[in-house]
Amino acid sequence: MTDIDLTASPRDTILDAAARCFMDRGFNATSIDDIASRLGATKGMVYHYFSSKADLFFEIHQIGMDALFKAVEPLSEGTGDAVSKLRTMSAAHVHSLIQTQHYQRAVAEGVQMHLRISTTRAQRAQLTRLQNRRRRYEQMFLTVLEQGIVEGKLRAEQPRIAIKPLFGALNSVINWYQPRRESGPGARDEVVEEVVRVALAGVVVPGKG
Repeated sequence: MTDIDLTASPRDTILDAAARCFMDRGFNATSIDDIASRLGATKGMVYHYFSSKADLFFEIHQIGMDALFKAVEPLSEGTGDAVSKLRTMSAAHVHSLIQTQHYQRAVAEGVQMHLRISTTRAQRAQLTRLQNRRRRYEQMFLTVLEQGIVEGKLRAEQPRIAIKPLFGALNSVINWYQPRRESGPGARDEVVEEVVRVALAGVVVPGKG
């Protein structure tokens, strides 16, 4: 039993353990037994709160998206030039990815989940709602990118395409970031700053940001 927060509710503890199992093993390879083992509990405890592994996945996905919206949406509604806003939003996005890394890996897996496993009609509807929410989140960044193009400070011939590799660069942190490699105060901020710098390099007009 590892990574268990004894102050959390049983439901939240199960979700956290499941998210870590999904991150370590992947959704398909993770069983309810694996989750129960990580908890040091029985399968009955898991099934008391969640009827299936898919239900766990959907709630984990929702938590991951909630964290991103909470970090970024207020910044997207602020004023200021597009370059500064996009950089600030991107930094908040990466910070949130790191802080909730095990949940975000589940969010990333959800993008292709419906293509890899058999799902019920209800699960497909849930996946569609989650994907629509992801698109709404992406639209916040796209709006700022388009604002920056109008201002002459950001560039993209096809913004709706350009936003995809930008997110790819930002989101890559969930695959390789390891907290134990941090050394000294501000180390995480340095990681975030570098990821954002590289991700935005392709869309910031030289000398404008």
